[in-house]
Amino acid sequence: MKNNLKYYLHRSVGFMNYDERLTKDLIMDGFKKIDENQESLNYLKSSYHTEYLKIMFSDNENYGVSKFTRELNLSFSITSKNIDVEAKNIEIFCFHDDYNIEQIAIFSIEYNIENPDLHKISDISYALKFNETEINFKNKTLKLEDFINKEILISTSFNGKDSLVEQFAGKKFKTYLVLDFDQQLTNSKDLLFELGTASKIGTLTSNNLNTPSNSYKEKIFKNLISCFNNYSCLALLDSFTVIGSNNFNIKDPNSQKTWRDTYYSIYIFNLYVKCTLQVISNNFSENPMTKRREFQNFYNKYYFKKISFNFLPNEIFEGISKSIEVEEDINFINKRLETVAVQVNEKQQKQQELLLFAISVIALIEIPLHVDGIRKMIGINETYVYNISFYTSLIIILSILLIFISRKNRY
Repeated sequence: MKNNLKYYLHRSVGFMNYDERLTKDLIMDGFKKIDENQESLNYLKSSYHTEYLKIMFSDNENYGVSKFTRELNLSFSITSKNIDVEAKNIEIFCFHDDYNIEQIAIFSIEYNIENPDLHKISDISYALKFNETEINFKNKTLKLEDFINKEILISTSFNGKDSLVEQFAGKKFKTYLVLDFDQQLTNSKDLLFELGTASKIGTLTSNNLNTPSNSYKEKIFKNLISCFNNYSCLALLDSFTVIGSNNFNIKDPNSQKTWRDTYYSIYIFNLYVKCTLQVISNNFSENPMTKRREFQNFYNKYYFKKISFNFLPNEIFEGISKSIEVEEDINFINKRLETVAVQVNEKQQKQQELLLFAISVIALIEIPLHVDGIRKMIGINETYVYNISFYTSLIIILSILLIFISRKNRY
């Protein structure tokens, strides 16, 4: 395959919890807060819905996302591939949701290699997906996760907290990859599959045990986003890949802004939505009423069918959302909420029935007392209206019945 690659963008995406100390720690570690300039904001306001902008491009730190960045320029080599890699920079997206028990941040690291070709990019895309990939940094062998924690995040870490977010992230990073060639590729669809699924280049044309089945290929290509002839995107659960020509140009500020920031924010937004839904559903049964409130607040803030007045951002947004099964997760949680509502109603109904029965018992117990009072008021002093043994037996029987019904309602 002829290497006619002109430009590329490679980012690995991870998840972590954070607290209110993170902002101060990041500033102390050399991070800078990202603020949109007025020109960019004016463009965004004319193209994107206000509710989406309030989250992803807002200066309201108590509602929208706070973004931080730091230049890295740290070089290391991947031991298994013997490829030198540069970690260029890191961005951190801190989402603010007061109703969440755990605050979630998403970080992405941009990597670069010299003299890139498709095979090298395929190799590092696969290797840099895994936390435990061995690398060599300053003549020391360490895992990729340790390198990120110690050399990049510095005062915080993205793992080792035994949290629901960490459980969702697992031992892998998500991959965001944009490739631009000097001419259109005849096999761009196959290349999208191979890079998107972290398969070796040439996997689809080979005929061996590792060649994917036709049904699997059809399933993957259902997530293809293709609106123009010069580029196509493939959105999957663990990756977002773009291949085109005259689409991404690092020398063109507008092209850079589109794929590094604007469209990339759509990807980050959807990853946060997916992560939050998984966190909510993962331990839903532990405290369903709390999770119910979290989900309702989340749904009202983050659930969008469209984010833009223009068709292309909506196509990308819908394609990513569909590929990571956001709608399925929401429907699943909604069904569980309906079940919880039924259970709560049944429990309340049983409690009301028990209360009414208790009131009836009390009323029955008090009737003889009222009758006795009336007897005395009208001067009938020598006649007993009730027998004390009968009255005592009635109290005992009703008490036993009350206990029986109470226990039955518990199960």
